Amino acid sequence: MSLRSFHIVFVIVTIVLSVYVALWGIRQFANERSSMGLTLAIIFLVTAVGGVIYGKKAFAKLKDLP
Repeated sequence: MSLRSFHIVFVIVTIVLSVYVALWGIRQFANERSSMGLTLAIIFLVTAVGGVIYGKKAFAKLKDLP
C-alpha cells in the first residue's frame, strides 16, 4: 500500500469514527442528560469537520505527487 493510499484510508476512517463517536455522545446525552455525552459529541463533531477540511487540502496536495 502506497503512502498516498494509506493517507486517504486513514483520513476516511478517522472521519467515520469521529462521526460515530459523536452520534454515540448525542445518544448518551438524549438518554441520560449527561453533560459528558454532550461534550463528547461536540468534540468529535469538531474533529470530524476538521478531518474533512484536512482531507480536502491533503487530497489536493496528493494529486500533484506521482
